[in-house]
Amino acid sequence: MANSTNQKTSPNKPDRSKVRNPTTRVAAEPRSGELQIGARVKHARQLAGILMRELAAKVGCTESMISKIEAGHVVPSLPMLQRLVAALGRDLSSFFGSDPMSPGLILRAGQRPLVKTDALRRGQGVSYERMIAFAAGNLLEANIHVIEPNGTRNDPITHQGETLAYLIEGQMEVTIEGTAYALSAGDSYHYKNHLTSSYRNTGATTARLIMVNTPQVH
Repeated sequence: MANSTNQKTSPNKPDRSKVRNPTTRVAAEPRSGELQIGARVKHARQLAGILMRELAAKVGCTESMISKIEAGHVVPSLPMLQRLVAALGRDLSSFFGSDPMSPGLILRAGQRPLVKTDALRRGQGVSYERMIAFAAGNLLEANIHVIEPNGTRNDPITHQGETLAYLIEGQMEVTIEGTAYALSAGDSYHYKNHLTSSYRNTGATTARLIMVNTPQVH
């Protein structure tokens, strides 16, 4: 009787030799996601001004494969990754950026680098206080724009990506694709970077604007 019971229940027991261990797969997925390989490839390609088909020709694969890698649907092998990085004019160190645990990520008040408006953007009376130290591997850029009274910035450069800005103090006018908006402290705005933009300080005091954008362009 005991043997009969065992025979009836055994078909319901899984054959452990054929069951996949989910732990291995679950542990591997977050790791590749943390590296953001696809996003980094796309970012580096856009900064280099290279089309997907051009990058594909450089590394010896199809444009479809580059598209899948950038979308995160395919994780490239190490040899393929090395070819991609070399074709984009990078090395692996700069491609992946700095160590996430590095204390260099902490920028104390008064110690953030302060730089003038870059030569590619027309304007005056504007400087950038970097919230993220400049590095070739960074996907994100954040600066505090310090805008003197009557200070202006005109950005005719368009590219893929997005910008988010928050006015800490002061008053200003921002123009996005020809439409002007008046801003006061506490206001914020967001736009796609394929649109032209400019701003000017309309107040009598210095304005301070936090601006976050991707990819890194300044």
